[in-house]
Amino acid sequence: MNEEKEHDNVAISATLKDVAQAAAASPVTVSRVFNNHPNVSEDMRQRVLKAAAQVGYIGSKGYISSLHRHLKMPEPAHTLKQVGFLFHLGKDTPASIPFLSSIILGVESEARQAQINVLCRSISGLVHAPDRLLKMLRQMDIDGILLIGPPDTKVITLIKSTHLPLVLVDTDVPNQPVDAVLSDYFGGAQEAVNYLIQAGHRRIVFLSSSAMDEIYTVELRLMGYRAALMKAGLPLDEELYALSNPSPINIHSSLSPEGGYKACKQLLARQIPFSALFCANDLMAAGALKALHEAGKKVPEDVSVIGFDDIEMAEHLIPALTTMRVNREAMGRAAMKALMARAAHPEDAQVTTVLKVEMIKRSSVAPPLARASAPSCDIIA
Repeated sequence: MNEEKEHDNVAISATLKDVAQAAAASPVTVSRVFNNHPNVSEDMRQRVLKAAAQVGYIGSKGYISSLHRHLKMPEPAHTLKQVGFLFHLGKDTPASIPFLSSIILGVESEARQAQINVLCRSISGLVHAPDRLLKMLRQMDIDGILLIGPPDTKVITLIKSTHLPLVLVDTDVPNQPVDAVLSDYFGGAQEAVNYLIQAGHRRIVFLSSSAMDEIYTVELRLMGYRAALMKAGLPLDEELYALSNPSPINIHSSLSPEGGYKACKQLLARQIPFSALFCANDLMAAGALKALHEAGKKVPEDVSVIGFDDIEMAEHLIPALTTMRVNREAMGRAAMKALMARAAHPEDAQVTTVLKVEMIKRSSVAPPLARASAPSCDIIA
């Protein structure tokens, strides 16, 4: 017992000079390492941190508690006690977007069972300030990270440099070695468009955002839309894209009811024949329904509309919206499980988990009227 107390006293009394001596480095260099100064080689950084671990240096900012994540060492199994849920969503917050709030509920539900605390933070103002982002991560004192929002390769690379377990949520970066959890947006889009085709529609508009190449999950829906048309032998007609422009500060703004309303109004003004809308999400579908109503178009008699996500308002729209249901809480739970698995087995190959989606048939889809799908104008070349 006395030996244990004596060992504890040594660990607590270790100083910066002790670390410098163990690392064969100057106190100034050691200080730079602890303050994440860029003017230090990676070899020296690793040497200092290992020396700190050996002598039991704690320091005023609790560096010893985070040495595993700074050193290039596997985390011990089951060490997650506090994780950061980081979101990059412009001015929006998870609380203001029902879709994201449901994901967080799933994350917190799974974390609670494992006695893990979850801290939510926005990094939208830090994506172009790497030093500030790293400082925030250190201050959070977290053992793992869940990241949601448009995938930014530089941000992912920066976060991975901390050697914290990382899982992307509701997105993926195919060329990056990182775990990800998302829903089957490609397959769901195919199923939605196939449903419209089977109902007799041939002029199907894809209502989405012009920023879809920056939002991977929306890009997947476009790919699914195209795949369904090609499989049915229907040409791909770019005139059947109705795209909303995002604001400069928030690329998600175009995927809103206002974005759907404006995109549908512009589509109607072009007087292009169509009989159905496949909308990138339910929010855009809600805006499109308003624009169609103002134009005197009846849904589903004149135009069929199908959405994606199955948010709460979908069944309360007039008519009730046919859509693809995304189990958002299940996505959050799966993401938390993936993070725990990554922390327990840091050397395993990266995994992308894709959750199934489900079609919810309501009242917004019907066979097209003869005047809406004349054989002579199936697709305009």
